[in-house]
Amino acid sequence: MTTINYIASKTGAAFHASNKIVRGFLGPVGNGKSVTCINEMHRLSVLQKPNCDGIRKTKWAIVRNTYDMLETTTLATFKQWIPQDVCSITLKPMRGNMDYPLSDGTKVEAKFIFLALDRPDDVKKLLSLEVTGVFMNESKELPYAVVKGSRERIGRYPSQIDGYTDVYDNGGKLIYDAPKELDEHGKVVLNLDGTAKYKPCTRKSLLMDTNPPEDDHWWYQLAEDGCLKSNQTKQAKRAVGEIFDFFRGPSPFIKTGEEYTDNPLAENVKFLPGGFKYYRDMLAGNTDDHINVMVMGNYGTIKDGKPVYPQYSDRMHCPDKALGILEDLPIGLGWDGGLTPTCIIGQLTKRGQLRVIAELVSDDMGVRQFARDIVKPFLQKNFYGISINHSYIDPAGKNRGEAEAKSAMNILNDEYVDYDGQGNIIGNADGDIVVPLSMGFETEPAPTNDPTKRIDCVNSYLIKMVDGEPGYLVSKSCPMIRKGKIGGYQYKRMQMSGEARFKDKPDKNKYSHPADAEQYMALGFQGGFVLDSNEDFDDDYDDFNVNDVGIMGY
Repeated sequence: MTTINYIASKTGAAFHASNKIVRGFLGPVGNGKSVTCINEMHRLSVLQKPNCDGIRKTKWAIVRNTYDMLETTTLATFKQWIPQDVCSITLKPMRGNMDYPLSDGTKVEAKFIFLALDRPDDVKKLLSLEVTGVFMNESKELPYAVVKGSRERIGRYPSQIDGYTDVYDNGGKLIYDAPKELDEHGKVVLNLDGTAKYKPCTRKSLLMDTNPPEDDHWWYQLAEDGCLKSNQTKQAKRAVGEIFDFFRGPSPFIKTGEEYTDNPLAENVKFLPGGFKYYRDMLAGNTDDHINVMVMGNYGTIKDGKPVYPQYSDRMHCPDKALGILEDLPIGLGWDGGLTPTCIIGQLTKRGQLRVIAELVSDDMGVRQFARDIVKPFLQKNFYGISINHSYIDPAGKNRGEAEAKSAMNILNDEYVDYDGQGNIIGNADGDIVVPLSMGFETEPAPTNDPTKRIDCVNSYLIKMVDGEPGYLVSKSCPMIRKGKIGGYQYKRMQMSGEARFKDKPDKNKYSHPADAEQYMALGFQGGFVLDSNEDFDDDYDDFNVNDVGIMGY
């Protein structure tokens, strides 16, 4: 069998030595954080106590934000460090099966399930798996809901009935073939002290690695602040300290003014092609923010991708004063579901100005809870008596939901507000009184999911002026929409030499979900009609035949 020559870095050794259930490894590109996590899964598989058959059983889920990155990066690194004669790999489905004997007479049996969270079926699998542990690769690209959901799934494999034994012979040696004692219900018989003779998973773990995220990311909050902003109690911080352990690899350079000098404490450099030259080459042709995050390993935002909306100017399109609600106009809602439910709320003036008034974003609840606990109270408080022009969701939202039996669209329609002939609220199907709006909460699939058409729809407002003002305005209370337009919502640069090239679809990240929801809302105001980004509304709105493009509500 192939020998695996893995030598842990100083930070990696500390990572391996930690006994916390959740461990995170942050550092610059190339510092070996993914390699550390992969070898930690292997190490824990070997250390899992054997069952009565002498088998050390583990099962791992390896998660990435997109299938392309899962296959080209995560799987490639895994295969580099866990050879085929140690762990065989299949691609459809993407699985790994480790099966080999140890010198003590026991055997390692480890299963690896590779999941991409841009696939709804994979999300559903993750939330239903019973595993020993989860590895979240490049976890800054994943919502906190994945962390929460993964914590609820780890430590479930092997089960108690198939776990290890603490039965020994007179010489103190484990009796692997000791018969399992079961009662009439199939439950394991307990020792006199109440402990189980046969015990479950001993090595449950949630492993995470990442390049540095922004300073408002959940990773930063947990690693640097000690808890999430939504829960700043002393008890919450104590709980994080008991469960989480974060590690940060050193930068390859020491920066003095504008000069970069080799850092003698840098890790993994000798394993990189060219050593420090690997990083010096990255200094050439990259932006300061890219170097700050990817090379130096500091928290920050990278804007070296191509912005989806280069026409956007925060100074021009985001007024200094609050963007008020126009009470004589209806509102439109745009939704994006999945693990990061989002709702964008806006208005379209009669002169054709799109006003993005509010964003509601969550990464820690399902669509139903999000609609009931976040969106409805917000609408009730801020938009009482204002009608809803339309409510559009991702067309994929009409399909069966990942975590609930009903589709996201049907879940929202459960919350539909209906009225009797006298204008009194009837309530939903359960008889509950819901948000008192003058129109319903009825949601339908957006007319298209074509990214180009959706983007063109928003662009049609960005590029025009209406009565001396931009045709698109966004409130200061919408940081995700604004940061997305500044550069967070981007076409990712493709890794190739020569002239810079970019992918033809926007990158799936935390900014893409609010951007998608905004596009669905904007499509609703155009009645599903997509203006070419080179076209414009007629300056004289009275001469514009709204029926030609199906604009609703006027």
